[in-house]
Amino acid sequence: MTESVDKTTDMSVQSTPLTRVSGRPWKNVKKPTNRTMMAKSLRRSHEQRMQQDRDQKSLKLMEKEMRDEKEAEKTALRNRIVERRKKFQEKVQREAFEAKMSERKRMRMKRKELRQRAHAKH
Repeated sequence: MTESVDKTTDMSVQSTPLTRVSGRPWKNVKKPTNRTMMAKSLRRSHEQRMQQDRDQKSLKLMEKEMRDEKEAEKTALRNRIVERRKKFQEKVQREAFEAKMSERKRMRMKRKELRQRAHAKH
């Protein structure tokens, strides 16, 4: 029983947010790479490398946001164009329908007038 308690406490110690762990209890905690083979002028500390990594990630995130914003503007423009075309098409159809209806009305009026003339002769 005591062994299982010890294992759980070891896992909780490894999974603190300050350490780099894979989440698997049998794996060792990762440490910064030892770069003693590099020239001193090329070496940077682990903190410097991590800071550069964070800077690059934030830059990529900002670029992605800018790309998404541009894409949103493009889609909004496309949607406006599609809506405008749809409204224009509806207007053309409505005008054609109204023209057809007015033509029918003219024909009805003409027939009515002819009937009235025919009745007037009698």
